[in-house]
Amino acid sequence: MVRRRKWTEEEIRFLEDRWGSISVRSIAKHLGRSINSVKLKAARIGLSDPRIMFDGITIHQLSLALNKSYNSLKTWINRYGMPARRKVFSNKSRVWVISYDDFWVWAERHKELINLAKMEPGTLGPEPEWAKIKRKADQLRSQKTWQSVGWKPEEDQLLKQMVRLPGMTYPKLAERFNRTETAIKRRLYDLGIKFRPERLNNLIKYTQEETERLIQMARAGYGYETIAKELGKSALGVRGKLERMGFDFKRREFRKEMGGSA
Repeated sequence: MVRRRKWTEEEIRFLEDRWGSISVRSIAKHLGRSINSVKLKAARIGLSDPRIMFDGITIHQLSLALNKSYNSLKTWINRYGMPARRKVFSNKSRVWVISYDDFWVWAERHKELINLAKMEPGTLGPEPEWAKIKRKADQLRSQKTWQSVGWKPEEDQLLKQMVRLPGMTYPKLAERFNRTETAIKRRLYDLGIKFRPERLNNLIKYTQEETERLIQMARAGYGYETIAKELGKSALGVRGKLERMGFDFKRREFRKEMGGSA
């Protein structure tokens, strides 16, 4: 009968300190024990799955937290340089992982790829200040609107009447029908209505304060409708202003040659 070697206090401390930070295979090799022996001892002293002990998150877990597919995150790794790495947690298990700090540093440079609207604060460890601002922006952009819902006959009739009222503008119609200005413009076209609401005077120069606020909100990920309400402008005018300023709508940043100025 083979006599089992008793675990020393030093070995147990090493197991507790390294559990989740290096592979089970490495721990077993250092201690001169079998992988099964290390796993059994870990379970007996209450150590959980080493992937949970890791100071970070697996790509699978990250995909669930962000409500994105696993393949989408693999694209982020291969195409956008997300600094994930392969890590061995047991004798055979080799998975993609990323530390929380590395994720947030990378995410700040790729804000256009992530949506924090439905992710609870703290899910991915302590959050940088910009993430809190982006979550609010994402939540505003994710709020349910009627833009994609079919128009009712009575709504079409009311739109035909309201568009001809003196002083009627796209922002007013958008607010009345709980849709975007773009949706209003599209519906007028679909109905064959050539009459258009009065346009706000988008030639009025933005004040320095308005321009700074516009840049701040655009970079944070706020939608045109939200920015327009904040500045008292039309959403269509806000988009046009950003286009003239050289704003990259996909990456949420201004092109270097424009310098972010009007």
